[in-house]
Amino acid sequence: MYFANPWGLLGLLALPAIAIIHLYHRRFPPLMVAGAHLWGAEAQVRTAGRRIDQLPITATLLLELLAALLLSLVLSEPRLGDLTKVTHLVVVLDNSASMMGTPAGGRNSFRDRAINELKNRAGALERGSVVTLILTGHRPVMLAGPAVPWEDAEPLLADWHPRQTKHEFQSAWDLAAQLAEESGELLFLTDVVPGEKTPVPNQMEVVSVGQRVDNVAITTARWSFESVTAKGSVYIRIGNLGKQTANVTVQGKAGDTVIFNKTVSIPANGAVPLETEVAGGLGILTVDIQSPSDGLKIDNRVTLVEPKVRLLTVAETLPQDHSAKPFVRRVLDLMPDLQTGSAERAHLLIGPASELPPSRRDLWWFGIGPIDSSEQSVKESKNLRGPYLLEKRNALLDGVVLGGVVWGGVQPSDYKLTPLISAGETRLLARLNGTQTTAYLMNIDMERSNLGESPDWPILLSNLVELRRDNLPGLRRWNYRLDEIVRFRFRDQNSEKTESDEQPSGDLVIEHGGKSRPLVRTSTIEISQLDDPGIYSIKDRDQLVGRFAVNFHDVDESKLTGLRPGIREPIRRAKSAGIILDNPYSWLIMLGIILILLVAFMDWSVLRPKRR
Repeated sequence: MYFANPWGLLGLLALPAIAIIHLYHRRFPPLMVAGAHLWGAEAQVRTAGRRIDQLPITATLLLELLAALLLSLVLSEPRLGDLTKVTHLVVVLDNSASMMGTPAGGRNSFRDRAINELKNRAGALERGSVVTLILTGHRPVMLAGPAVPWEDAEPLLADWHPRQTKHEFQSAWDLAAQLAEESGELLFLTDVVPGEKTPVPNQMEVVSVGQRVDNVAITTARWSFESVTAKGSVYIRIGNLGKQTANVTVQGKAGDTVIFNKTVSIPANGAVPLETEVAGGLGILTVDIQSPSDGLKIDNRVTLVEPKVRLLTVAETLPQDHSAKPFVRRVLDLMPDLQTGSAERAHLLIGPASELPPSRRDLWWFGIGPIDSSEQSVKESKNLRGPYLLEKRNALLDGVVLGGVVWGGVQPSDYKLTPLISAGETRLLARLNGTQTTAYLMNIDMERSNLGESPDWPILLSNLVELRRDNLPGLRRWNYRLDEIVRFRFRDQNSEKTESDEQPSGDLVIEHGGKSRPLVRTSTIEISQLDDPGIYSIKDRDQLVGRFAVNFHDVDESKLTGLRPGIREPIRRAKSAGIILDNPYSWLIMLGIILILLVAFMDWSVLRPKRR
């Protein structure tokens, strides 16, 4: 036994007080006297004062002491329980961004309601009980625990700010079920009760604190930059995810400077696209929307980082009389962000297949046939009409179909090749092995082929250019969605390692919101677990490598009209180790009240005058 309210034991001070009163209190039994008129002035005799007598052990004294004792016990809330066994409450908290939704005119978000529900549940636990708090997500996170006192877990709720995109809950439920085992209590706090067909742990109780709310959100945001005009274009799409027309104010700012300010009216369940031309050199642009019909803040703002020009240097060394030269020049002249340079400094070298490239780790090479330009070899080459076998897993062939293409001037080759396009055993486009250069060899004579006139040719050459551009050091993109994986080359994947690459990985860090974490220093950097919107900076020994923005774009999570309150009872309760009384204190109170009434009745019975 223990006492839930130990201060109630102060009522025991009434016991010595009652005893002291009885030491000074005299009670005379009634005396029936005949002829009282004969007593005269002596009918009432007063003593000169009171003195301490021996404590009379009477029924009245005992009953008063018993009543005071019972009242003290009632106030102290005695509890019955096994002190060696405590309740383990395992709580799964829905970490979806919709939990930050706030009803119109309300002050408390669904998150606040969930915390209040959790506090009520924790307050009803027996002394010594423990809790475990788990956050849902693409990877479940343990916010508190496992099995810590509520006093330790409660302060951690201040750091809980749901912002996850839509995700499954099963992984968090499975973890909670493992921690709860057979005797723990399992609770899931969310904003909508899962459907009946959704499998949940049998012993888990689901409590939804959500309700239907209208919302407007920025569902898409892009910032493109045109290097020729040195101007950019910002495109955003605003969705009205409610059932009434919404008037929305849209404002874009670079620092404290307002770049654009517009007001749009969006019909129920509709969307409005906005595209605005902006000057180059802004760096960072913040777009905010405001509307009375808004129930969620996280999707009201996007922060965009201005794209950088990734200039690619191409060297084209085809002879003037080469059949492929006009086809190559025609495509390259139309591609943006390209510059010509010498073969020694070029990122991409396009030349004749008859001259193999130098072996350099930082060089890409695209060789176009014929492989042997001699008159005899050209005469013996053959033309093919397909069918062609394409290695579609290679990004170089994205969008290439070769429908109706005649592949002319095919020659035999002794090179070590990995085929990308082939016809039977004949390799038509292949990766050249045995060299440090990333080299592709095209076994073709463009004069005898219609490939240069087909739509596949610009697609193929464009894929080649963009693949090489993606392998340049630095960020490929500057604006991402939550939970997207950011990949980029820290150095050219084919460049030689430098002395700096051998430094500890802690020198390369990613920073956001005043916090930083180290990155592994490799040729390809991959950054995941980005679940907080804002600007991220990558630094190498305090030198800025690049900045990018992460924003919340999730229409499913921004739509709050499907949220509802509700409760889903567990299919079975947790097993207990023995017999546990259901709220034994209620029974003790009832018993105490009955005993107090009985004691009061007995006290009255003792003191009432006796009839003779």
